[in-house]
Amino acid sequence: EAIAELRAGIERTQHLVERLLQLARLAPDAPQLRLQPVELAVLVRDTVARFSARAEAAGVDLGATSQAAPTVQGDPQQLAMLLDNLVENALRHVPAGGRIDVASIRRGELPGLTVTDNGPGIPADEKERVFDRFYRGEGAAGYGSGLGLAIVRSVAQRHAATVTLGDAPGGGLQVTVLFPAG
Repeated sequence: EAIAELRAGIERTQHLVERLLQLARLAPDAPQLRLQPVELAVLVRDTVARFSARAEAAGVDLGATSQAAPTVQGDPQQLAMLLDNLVENALRHVPAGGRIDVASIRRGELPGLTVTDNGPGIPADEKERVFDRFYRGEGAAGYGSGLGLAIVRSVAQRHAATVTLGDAPGGGLQVTVLFPAG
């Protein structure tokens, strides 16, 4: 039991260090973006494939859809980091038997991504605060560093994109990232 607790502590520490490194790479003095065409539908499929075993182990239905197949000019590693953080957050908060849908979309002329879940959602009065570094909501369960959404917003800002948190149809959270028109 002590070894299991030690391993869990090491995993939490490793997770925190990884998040701090990600945030440091997004600082204002960080190197310029390595822009290239990124197909959002491919990014969605690759991300869901990376998290599928973890979702299955948690009893969560994780799926990818492409309402559109837009391409954006972006840094592929940073966009993968953005989507990884969103999916990881959803997996942390959606209970067994829940559902997470990751999609590439187009809203008018704007290409984008959505991550929609049927978890507990975020109360309206916390939807802006959750982007603050180290902030964890009042009812936050499990472990977490409070850095995931700060990283998401930083990556989005570096790509001139916007991130909005809305209520998912039927309950839960829908995170939408919209990029500038190409």
